[in-house]
Amino acid sequence: MMHIDEKNHVIKLDKTPGRIKKITGTRFAAILGLNHWTSPFEAWCDMTKTYKIPFEDTKYTLAGKVIEPKVIDYLDKTYHFGKGICKGPDDWFGKTKEELHYDHFPENKTFGGMWDCRTKDIVCELKTTKRVEDWYKDGKLDAPIYYKLQGALYAWLLGLDKFRMVLTVLEDSDYEHPETFVPNSKNTHILQYSLKQDIPQFDSYIAACEQWLRDHIENPVSPRWDEFDTPDDKDIMKALTTAHAVPQDTPDGTDPVKVLLQQIEPLQAEVDAVAKKEAQLKSLKDQLKPLLTAQMKNSDKKIILPGTQYDFIVSRSCSTRVDSAALKKAGIYDQYAKTSEVIKLNVERKAI
Repeated sequence: MMHIDEKNHVIKLDKTPGRIKKITGTRFAAILGLNHWTSPFEAWCDMTKTYKIPFEDTKYTLAGKVIEPKVIDYLDKTYHFGKGICKGPDDWFGKTKEELHYDHFPENKTFGGMWDCRTKDIVCELKTTKRVEDWYKDGKLDAPIYYKLQGALYAWLLGLDKFRMVLTVLEDSDYEHPETFVPNSKNTHILQYSLKQDIPQFDSYIAACEQWLRDHIENPVSPRWDEFDTPDDKDIMKALTTAHAVPQDTPDGTDPVKVLLQQIEPLQAEVDAVAKKEAQLKSLKDQLKPLLTAQMKNSDKKIILPGTQYDFIVSRSCSTRVDSAALKKAGIYDQYAKTSEVIKLNVERKAI
């Protein structure tokens, strides 16, 4: 069972789940706090199967799926990494990704994942982007650390020292028509790395991940979630604290919730029918307000515009509010906050 500790911003499980997902290249950097796309809390929720953010393909991921095989073929024909050259996982293992259970390292119970292509002595991690500026450091092309650690982890698991980050830079048109993309020396760059030379602290990263497993998996308490600076953490907590009502079976088949729903929805549809006019009215009022305000003197507290059927009144006053988000971030909100339960019923239109 899951227990949400709002005060300390952690989730506690009654016991360690029976099967934990492995630390892959993406989760590796996240656990170390070095992946700004995935937080340690999100990695923990995924690994413990507490929650996984639904994945939806975008034009960027779809383009990558089309272009990556082209890049591997380009490496094969152009750079000749060795006999058999740069083979993909299917060619290397003779099995599909599904048959491999999306893991090229079944012998390791803790770390795993899927490299993109390799030879006997070198493993390659492929990336596509149009934000080439993210790949520059001190005026030179250099993979961001969260990507570099993916290649490093797979090299370490294979007992290799060398790994390559292959960067393919795309234009907007390439995302619209990835099938026409042709890799060449101008748009595809190979960055060479060595575990020993470029990441000599890698063993300490491994040790830190193993300690993280002891701290958060063997003792199943999540890392702290960050509701201020990490939108995905906030979305996860919103999902975990949102229930979904289901119809109830009753002996006479007249579930009171369902009966009320059948009466409410038609009335709600009638209310929604005037929403467009309400929006138009609000827009006109928003245009009128500054015009009237401009006519007020500093000493005026309100101004009245007489109409045929209505008087339109703009008034002004001062109000003070407490910045609760700032108090929470400063850690003093709970000292002064008073909690009372408020139950509201909101109606939201379904997406069609």
